[in-house]
Amino acid sequence: MKNHNMNHPQFAETEVKIIILCENCSQKLRIPKRKKKLRVTCPTCRHEFNYKRYLFGFSSNNKKPLIVGLVGSLIGFFLVEIVNFNRALVSSTNPLVATMITIGAFAICFGAVLGGAEGFFRKNKTRLYYGLKVGAILGLISGVISGFIAQIIYSFILSFFIGQSIRSLSGEIFARAVGWCILGLLLGIAYGIKENTFGDLKFGLIGGAIGGFIGGLLFDPLSILIQFGGGTIGRLVAFSILGMTISVSINYFREVAIARNRPEMYQQITRKLPPNPRLLLPDSTKKDR
Repeated sequence: MKNHNMNHPQFAETEVKIIILCENCSQKLRIPKRKKKLRVTCPTCRHEFNYKRYLFGFSSNNKKPLIVGLVGSLIGFFLVEIVNFNRALVSSTNPLVATMITIGAFAICFGAVLGGAEGFFRKNKTRLYYGLKVGAILGLISGVISGFIAQIIYSFILSFFIGQSIRSLSGEIFARAVGWCILGLLLGIAYGIKENTFGDLKFGLIGGAIGGFIGGLLFDPLSILIQFGGGTIGRLVAFSILGMTISVSINYFREVAIARNRPEMYQQITRKLPPNPRLLLPDSTKKDR
């Protein structure tokens, strides 16, 4: 680790340290806990990057998950709009099937981008193509399943408001939030399977569910408030926020688990899938760098 703003060596030995991950190879690095931006060099891959802490444990390392979530949700949104534009396809099916088609269309794109992001940033074509393929397949499965469950839950929750003269907007928002929470949960599981560790599976599930629920709570209010382009811009913003909250939340819980040296982050699910690059790092489970 290299820091161009290091203080006196005697003071540096006593100041509080934190564990972060190299943004290139995910090697654990021990650096000083400071509010100012630090310049860090990973001793394993020699990658240099800037690091800065923000509130609630977030950092500059969260920029990539934000980009991944935004790109994945934008591609998914445009596919959803193409599907919904074909009114004959959607209107000819019942609401349950229509929801499965819509969420499945979004999830296949988002899952592919989320799965291929690691290989893209590491410039590893093998991991990129593998992540895109597995992410798309598992994303489609996640979308179809979550669409099925979400529509049932949505109808069940809204049934409580049938007797009211005005259907509760808060009930609709909560119902949709639960549906997006299920999608985030399943996308987190898909991410964990692709990463091939029990830890990524566990914390991907937790992070995806929380991110999906938060994004889901914001989805309807954003869609309603932003009515430019006949509501298209509002839906675009809502999908973008949803994708970013899911991606950042999955990455956040993953990074915290690795920094705390949770053993499940180094336990492989199956040898039939490619091993996680983290398991190939020198002494990654024994000590912090």
